[in-house]
Amino acid sequence: MAQRFGRGRARRAGIGVAVACAAVLIAAGCGETDRGSAAVRVLTHRDFHLPAEALEAFTEETGIEVVVFREDTPDDVIDLLERSRAHPVADVVVGIDTLDLQHFIDGSLTQPYAPLAPGPLVDDLAVDDHALTPVSYIDACLNYLPSFYVVPERRIDELPDAELLPPPVPGGLDALWDPAHAGTAVIPDAATARMGVYLLVALERRYPERGDDEATPWPQVLDQMLRWDVELAPSWEIATFERFAGGEPPPERPISQDDPDPVTLASLRGRRPMTWGTTGLPSVYAEYQPGLPPALDIAVVTEDCVRIGFYAGVVAGAQNASLGGRLIDAMGEPLFQFGISDRFGSRPARSDIVSAPEWTEFGVTVHPYRPDPAYVGANWKEWQLTWSQVVRNYRTGPPPPEPEVTVTLP
Repeated sequence: MAQRFGRGRARRAGIGVAVACAAVLIAAGCGETDRGSAAVRVLTHRDFHLPAEALEAFTEETGIEVVVFREDTPDDVIDLLERSRAHPVADVVVGIDTLDLQHFIDGSLTQPYAPLAPGPLVDDLAVDDHALTPVSYIDACLNYLPSFYVVPERRIDELPDAELLPPPVPGGLDALWDPAHAGTAVIPDAATARMGVYLLVALERRYPERGDDEATPWPQVLDQMLRWDVELAPSWEIATFERFAGGEPPPERPISQDDPDPVTLASLRGRRPMTWGTTGLPSVYAEYQPGLPPALDIAVVTEDCVRIGFYAGVVAGAQNASLGGRLIDAMGEPLFQFGISDRFGSRPARSDIVSAPEWTEFGVTVHPYRPDPAYVGANWKEWQLTWSQVVRNYRTGPPPPEPEVTVTLP
């Protein structure tokens, strides 16, 4: 699917050309529009947000129109680039994350490009030799519903109601395989959701499979999570916006044992008060409120977070490499960086960008684990297969043991 960004008149005139580009994408570059103006082709995937206002401004300033092609997943992007090496289908690729960073470098899928006026970057996002340019990042963490963990008020002579006592506030990934917490959590499945793979990276770091013999490896942790009733959702969107109970304003009154509707699992109508999200998720929820809300019933667990970077690069052998470089320059400018936030709560790669009001009020700063792209890139798909096997064994049960045959000699 192609999407064209540019001046209104040019966009209307270029609809047919966009379709033509999609039809003859591999054979021809579509380097120019029907008006003879320059165009740059951008390849990304459906989960990466490109700020339309910034792309429009780029066209107004440079006369270069931007044609965006979206694949479903990052794997589809990689597959398309590898199949079209002889005739690259795009000039710029964007949305490459930490998981695939080393694959792009080792496979020379992009060519080095150093932005002309790079701004100061968030720590540890830069790539050696300018093979790819940092655009944004997320800090993935556990999120929870604060009101669920409030201990109900009671009179000094009143015994606590054990059924209304919540577990303690979760403190990190240990909560996912704690029987007091596991049944309250919904997480994206690493077999089907990219955000679930980010959780898998955090689990592998916290509970390495080949670590200390006395430590519990993450496959056993995952098995225990499932047995204590952690819920797997097929996508991050379902886990966050359908199964997680966060985002509403907090209760206006203290919770007490006399409350006719205390915040319990039963009162959440099957939804769950803990999930795997990002530090930007509270600011995302704030954007959907009328005006800037005074408070939100969602919080971030600041332990065991993992930082994932997102990158752009000039495609190796691109027909319009020089135009692609100009677009990557624009991706580092304040207008693009300010607009980079998306439904994941992504943050700009530049460290000097003023935050939106929602992030200023509700965003959370953490000290995350920064994965080594070479180590993660070489192993995450193997971890994903192990994850799927653990889930499959849990759902189907292990094979029955071989029968023992006892022979009694006369």
